[in-house]
Amino acid sequence: MADWSELPPELLTLIAKRLETQFDVLRFRSICRSWRSSFPPKLYPLPKRLHSSKKTKAGCRFSLNQITIATLFLVRLPPATENRSNQTDPSCWLIKISDGKPLNPLTDSGLNANLPKVLDLINCQVIELGHGYVGRYSVDINYRFRGLYRNYIEKVEILRLSPDGDDFMVVGLFSHGVEYLALLKSGENEWTVLENMHGIQDIITSNNKFYAIEQSGGTIIVDQFFSVGFIQHAVGSPTDRKFLVESSGNLLIVEMIFLENSESNAGFRIFKLDEENQKWDEIKSLGDQILILGLHQVVSASAYEFHWGDQGNLIFYSIDGNVEDRVMYVFDLEKGISIPLENCPVYCNLFWPLPVWLNSSKSVVSSSMEATPGTEFANLGICEDVGSSFSSS
Repeated sequence: MADWSELPPELLTLIAKRLETQFDVLRFRSICRSWRSSFPPKLYPLPKRLHSSKKTKAGCRFSLNQITIATLFLVRLPPATENRSNQTDPSCWLIKISDGKPLNPLTDSGLNANLPKVLDLINCQVIELGHGYVGRYSVDINYRFRGLYRNYIEKVEILRLSPDGDDFMVVGLFSHGVEYLALLKSGENEWTVLENMHGIQDIITSNNKFYAIEQSGGTIIVDQFFSVGFIQHAVGSPTDRKFLVESSGNLLIVEMIFLENSESNAGFRIFKLDEENQKWDEIKSLGDQILILGLHQVVSASAYEFHWGDQGNLIFYSIDGNVEDRVMYVFDLEKGISIPLENCPVYCNLFWPLPVWLNSSKSVVSSSMEATPGTEFANLGICEDVGSSFSSS
């Protein structure tokens, strides 16, 4: 049998460069010492504070005080060990890790259960489905008689301009009644605030550009040279909520339509970007893709990752109430219906409760270092190999 630890360094480097996620690099480097020394961790340094010293036309100063990475993981049994006959205990489980805290991916509510300390990666598989950035902002509002100061949380997008991550651009959603779009390039001290673009509902990076969707349905495109373009073709209704997501190599707008006097609460329309013709085309199916609409990020994943074959075309989301009281739903695009997850045990158990096999100390979880290779559950996505956040000093 071949000794994998004896692979030449140049071959290990070629393999590591093809790894797409930071968690894959972490797993690669955990194999043995020679693999760990062959490839450095993917760290993307960020400045400690991103502020604006000049005022906007509304008389505000904005600061971005902290960025935290939020990563969605799929924990699943290997195909050979799935218990397909037990429909109430699924072979997959979804969890979001943000700032070291395990969260429900749909509601951002904390998981207070006794989660396992260590996952044995021999007996289960951990797959990073996607990640996003959440910023803690502050705004200083200079009113005539007294100033106001408040903090809030909004989405952030980062565009890497160099392989090592030293050069980058940040786009933030600064909020004061409506959302302003603002950009900052590494090495610069001042935000470029796009003053006339209000009501931004979502932002995303795609094809080395930033895309933003307005409440009115218009699309803003910003490249790395701060050149601003528009797609004049407005999408959907200005009263409905819109999200941006990449799915199977396509940029999509997901429009959540709030329905009155309906048990389903919401419907959805999907639009795909026709970049050549600069327009959005409505599509009726996601194919084998599944969308997970979190509060600050949307993730697309293939149904094959869940061992569901091609049975995708689903949207998981939550609405109503505060973080702890939000109700979770699944929308079936093919049937055009939305059902509360509590009425769908197979889907509901993707998020809660903890599967029996994951909570078993015998088969999957180990509290000692005997689980080899293994990883600390609480540190998924934020181990030493992952630059998770920066904060003001």
